[in-house]
Amino acid sequence: MTIWVPDLPEDSRPTYLAVADAIGAAVRLGRLRPGDQLPTHRALADLLGVNVSTITRAYREAARRLLVGGEVGRGTYVLGLASEEALFAFHSRPEGGVIDLSTNRPPVGLAEDDLAKGLAALLHREGGRFLNYPSPGDTRLHREAAAAWMARRGVSADPERVLICAGAQHAADTALGLLSEHEDLACEALVYPGLKAVARQSHRRLHPMPMDEEGLLPSGLEAACRAGLRVAALSPTLNNPTTATMGLKRREQIVALARKHDLILVEEDVYGLLQEGAPPPLAALAPERVLYVTGLSKTVAPGLRLGYLLLPPLLQARAREAEHHTTWYVTALSMALGTAWLEDGTAWHRLLAQRKELAARHRLCAQNLRHLAWRGAPHCPHVWLPAPPGGPERFTRRALEVGVVVVPSDVFAATRAVQEPGLRISIGAAPDRATLAQGLARLEGVAEALRAEGT
Repeated sequence: MTIWVPDLPEDSRPTYLAVADAIGAAVRLGRLRPGDQLPTHRALADLLGVNVSTITRAYREAARRLLVGGEVGRGTYVLGLASEEALFAFHSRPEGGVIDLSTNRPPVGLAEDDLAKGLAALLHREGGRFLNYPSPGDTRLHREAAAAWMARRGVSADPERVLICAGAQHAADTALGLLSEHEDLACEALVYPGLKAVARQSHRRLHPMPMDEEGLLPSGLEAACRAGLRVAALSPTLNNPTTATMGLKRREQIVALARKHDLILVEEDVYGLLQEGAPPPLAALAPERVLYVTGLSKTVAPGLRLGYLLLPPLLQARAREAEHHTTWYVTALSMALGTAWLEDGTAWHRLLAQRKELAARHRLCAQNLRHLAWRGAPHCPHVWLPAPPGGPERFTRRALEVGVVVVPSDVFAATRAVQEPGLRISIGAAPDRATLAQGLARLEGVAEALRAEGT
């Protein structure tokens, strides 16, 4: 059992919520790790001087957030998913001086009148129909619009092989569900938290492969194939968290190895259109063996919850079987608005506005992180800080002390061993450039203080 007692702040929150929040913060900062057993309800109640029912309610709330789990007779344990879920526990706007640079999302405030205009046009034309399920015609039109969107990335997509999902995370979940006969999954050593969540939910073991500044090393993929792995999940463009992007030659090497070993690839490409001139996706190079995952959340608007899974021809027969796990999760209104924006150019204009805003935010990184060796492409919504002074966890704790929330590398590590210690700074999360500049300046100050301490 872990001897952990939260230091509860004096505020107006109910005590049970304060305890649940403290569990999330402790997991994110590495003070509680996956598998740690929490004190019993009565023990923690005695330590905090509260009723047992308060702790019971707190643990129940933490379980609802997927921070902890428990079984009768075994106790309450921290879940491996907890650190990923904790990324979404912070407010997007500064409150009490806290600047959240932890959640990867598009910058806010870009052409927000698009929503009012788009909804007004839809309601004027079709009204209450959007309180019903999407019709087969709605689905067909949106598949065609999604296929045209993928064509902008150089992917030739037959609309009949496109599954509409409730976001790219849902699309990735669906992709692995269609490959249920393969239990283990090869992946990059540092992966986006959603992949860890999907793998854990489907009871798959992740097998990390080594990376360099260009992403996955071909030698690592070769070794995984020789070890018997037959499915690999990869993010070759603007990798989350490292920002690595594979060059064309590296991609061709990866595809050649996949063909040599009959490997199936699940390609996550949600940032692909953000980077101007990005090399073609793996799905364009090896369409016969790539399940291609993309969507509109990272490029157009997260609230639309529209993701896409393009299946290779060998899996096309499973497309219609999976529709009840995909299309039925998407509302008629989201689908219609997404179709309209994809067809009339609004989606593309929003993406171009995001490129421009992210380029400006990267210039702020250059100005305010002058003494830190950060990495990031001009249109990437996050930057990577390898080997920060004091180490990732200590730097993250000190950043939180000065009111900035960033994410250490253990959240992204496919296993407990972290190949490249670092931390991710989500520059799109700040509500405006001035707030971002303030947060970056605080991080620079943390680095200077840690260096002065001789760490």
